[in-house]
Parts: sequence; C-alpha cells; structure tokens
Amino acid sequence: MTSSTELRQEADRHAPKKQFWAMFVRPEIGPIGVMILLFGMLGYFSIPAAESTWNPFAGEGFNALGIRNNLRVISQLGIIALGAGLLIIAGEFDLSIGSMIGFAGACMAMILRWGFAVLIPYISFDGGVHVEYFTIFSVDHVTPVWAIFITMCFTLTFGWIQGFIVVRSGLPSFIVTLGGLFFLRGLTEVSLRAFNHRPDQSAGSTTVTEIPDLKNIIDLQGHGELSRLDAKSLPEADLVNLTQSLSTDMVATLTERLAYTYNRVAEAKTAIMETKGVKPLEKALENAVQSGNDYMVNTIQDKIANFSVDPVVPKTVSDVDVARAYIDTIPTVNQVANFFGGNILEGLFDWLYYPIDWNTNNFGNQFAPGLYSCVMIWLILSIFCYIVLSRTQAGNWIYSTGGNLSAAQANGVPTNKVKISLFVFSAFCATIFAACQVFEVNTSDAAKGNLKELEAIAAAVIGGLVMTGGFGTVLGIIVGAFIFGLAREAFFYIPGIDGSFYRVFLGLVIIASALLNENIRKRIMGNI
Repeated sequence: MTSSTELRQEADRHAPKKQFWAMFVRPEIGPIGVMILLFGMLGYFSIPAAESTWNPFAGEGFNALGIRNNLRVISQLGIIALGAGLLIIAGEFDLSIGSMIGFAGACMAMILRWGFAVLIPYISFDGGVHVEYFTIFSVDHVTPVWAIFITMCFTLTFGWIQGFIVVRSGLPSFIVTLGGLFFLRGLTEVSLRAFNHRPDQSAGSTTVTEIPDLKNIIDLQGHGELSRLDAKSLPEADLVNLTQSLSTDMVATLTERLAYTYNRVAEAKTAIMETKGVKPLEKALENAVQSGNDYMVNTIQDKIANFSVDPVVPKTVSDVDVARAYIDTIPTVNQVANFFGGNILEGLFDWLYYPIDWNTNNFGNQFAPGLYSCVMIWLILSIFCYIVLSRTQAGNWIYSTGGNLSAAQANGVPTNKVKISLFVFSAFCATIFAACQVFEVNTSDAAKGNLKELEAIAAAVIGGLVMTGGFGTVLGIIVGAFIFGLAREAFFYIPGIDGSFYRVFLGLVIIASALLNENIRKRIMGNI
C-alpha cells in the first residue's frame, strides 16, 4: 500500500522551480515589502496636514532636502553594513566597527589639523629622569590623500590583527572584537585628550574642531588658493573686476539664474506678508461666525477676498552678485576631500530648481545643492561587493566558509585568509564612513560611531542574512539599510506616536527577519 503523500527527497531542492515560487523564496522579498511600506508611510505622513494631496513629493520626507538627508543616513549605514554583512556571511562578527569609526575619524582629524610625525621615545636624565622623543620625520601640512592613507595603515592593520587572533586562537569573533571595541574607544579618547589641549590644560577635549574646509578651497585667479567664503568676502572692487574678466555668455547665464532666484524670493516674501495679514481677519471671521453676526461675517469675507499687499520688489542683480555666484562654480583644488565630503548630481538639482521650480524652499531659495558624496561611495562599494560575492571564486569561498567551515577546509578553501580579509574589509568600510563624516562637517569626536556596529549588523539581518553564516546577498544588505534609515524618519511624522517608537518597530522587524531568514534557508537547503 502506498501513501498518497510523497516524502520530500534531498534531490527535490535541485529540481526546477516555477518562476513565481522562485521569486518568493528569495531572502530579500520580505525586506523589500517592508521597505515599500516604509516608503509609503514616509511619503504620506510627511505631507503637511494643511495640504490636501496624495503626492508624496509634496511632503518633507521626499522633497529635495528630505531626499538628500535621508539618503545620507541610509548610505552611511549601508557602507558599514556591507562590511559587517560579508563578514556575517562568512560566519563571523565585528563589534569594533563603531569604535573603528571614532578612531579613524579622530586619527584623520588630528593629522589634518596638526600634521604627522614619527617619534622614537627615549629616557633622558637631563634635569631629572623623564621621557623625551627623537623625531624621525615630521610633516606639518598633510594632504587629504595622505591623511586617509596613514589612517588606513592603522585601521587595516588593526582589522588584520583581529582576524588573525580569531583564526589562530579559535576564540569567537564576538569576544575578540568586543575587546577591540573597548580598546579602540579608549585609545581614541586617550589620544585626543593628549593632543587636543592647551598648555594650561591637564587634559584636552575629545572633539577636534577648526579643521580647514578642504573641499571648498579654490584657486581664484589673482588671489591664489583660498576658501569660497573668503573669496566671497573680498573687497567689492575685486569682485567687480572678477565679473568683468568673465565671458559674456557666463555673465548672462549667471545673471539669468540670479534674477530667477531674486524673483522667487520676492514672491515668497509677498506670500508670507499676505498670510500674516490674513490671519487676523480669519480669526475675526471665526469669532463672527460663533457669535452669529451675519453682517460681520459677510464684511470680513469680502475683506479676505479682496486683501492684498504691495508686492516685494525683487533685488537687482549686481556685478558683485554675479562674481559670488561664479565663485560657487569654481571646482575645488582638493578633489579627494570633495570626493568624500562634497556633493554629487549638482547639475540635476540645479535643473530641478531652475527651470523646473521643484527644488525650492519656502523662502524662494534652492532647497538642496545635490546628494551627499557618500551616496556615490555606497553605490561603488555595493557594486564591488556584488561582483565579488556573485561573480568570483572569492564569493564562493565566502559562502562556503560561512556555510560549512569543515567542508570548505576539506575542499581546499583558504578559510583563514577569507576571514582575515573580511575583517580587513570591515575596517576599510568603517574608515570610509569616518572619512565621509570628517570631510563633510570638518570635525571629529571620540563618540562618533557609537552603537553603529549594532546598527550595521541589524541592517544586515533585516536584509535577509542568517547569523549562522553562509546565506545572504548584497541586495538584501542594501534593502536592510534602506529599512533602517526610513524607519528612523517615518515614525517621527506619524501623529500621536513617539518618534522613538521606530526602535520598537525595528526590534520586531529584526526578530521576524531572523525567523523568516532561517526558514527560507532551510527550504533552500532542503531541510523543510
């Protein structure tokens, strides 16, 4: 007698699957649904209550500035989530990512502000026993390239040391990197307090400020290298001479753009004056309606309908204005600093402002100059990780190392090199994150990166990775970063809900994702 229900065979998981079913067993399908939900929430709830529209781009979440700021948060998290995610796929963890961000940022900031020197300590008996230093070489002004390179030497070496300890000692990476977390955080604070203090202070600050805004240094003809702000502050006679040295087409283009801006500003000011003037009448109308005075209601309604103010006269475009607008178009002399801390798609955002008239704030000025450069860096790293993980032998090694370590070693996979390389890559991603922050805001703090290691791991898990390793995709990591970043913003717009509720939501999503990911993994592997 045969049973009507056939038992599942191991070979069944290799059988061709229907396209519809194959799509729904992908680990990213659940996170993509959550991401779409959060996009809808942010688009709907960020629309001001006074506006009756379903256009998501009318709200604060998806206006030009909202897109710029949201993508900055998402991309910076996405950068470190890539490093953490690939390491999780290989079956390991890195809890030192957050401290690595703080250390790398402080190292870069100190080098940019005070230079770099290699010293050898020795004991001196001149005037009593004390430690002095012999300087091998010293550089007072370090370029952004060398600041990043020197920082990379420290961070990548530390990442290699952590990986080496894990593979040689057999200790769990959780313990090793937890020690690295405390070590780097303490080293960062000690170093900043030692270097960043005045002679009359016993201990300095853990914040480095007054770093030159290197991404905005330009070479202005006749004045050499100076910041854009200093260039715009030149005497008016110099600015007029600068305008006269420009081509006729350049002056005409800049004048047309400035005239548009000044007209938009004048219109915005006029609208603000009208709104302020109508508000007392609207309040009086409300009182008249409540009192039942029909005569006053009709009188006030007529006044509101016929209310007007004298339009604000737009500012006249001067040669000084043209010169200052031209200074904004001069490329920086520090392309590396601009690569990490500048903007991208500036031409597109200019077009959205003029002539499209969408990238405009309430005062008539351009809302956002472009997207932060970290978005481009995240995209580059994501493409690189996708190619490595999906199109190379190294990707197969990463999956096999996390899937079954013993089997991978038996098949000749260099599992130790794979793990050490991924610890180094995780440190690299943390350093890139720090470079973006330092060159964006021209400052650094020992507290930078606090809890970022947990956010990176959470984004990877939300994106479909399994904590036991051997499972997950780069697309899932990207989606996880989007979910984390969108949730932080969306819940602040929902009326009647505390903005911090997003942590509750993410906590539930993480648990649900972990359960779903494990279920999908078992189905793919044939265990269900």
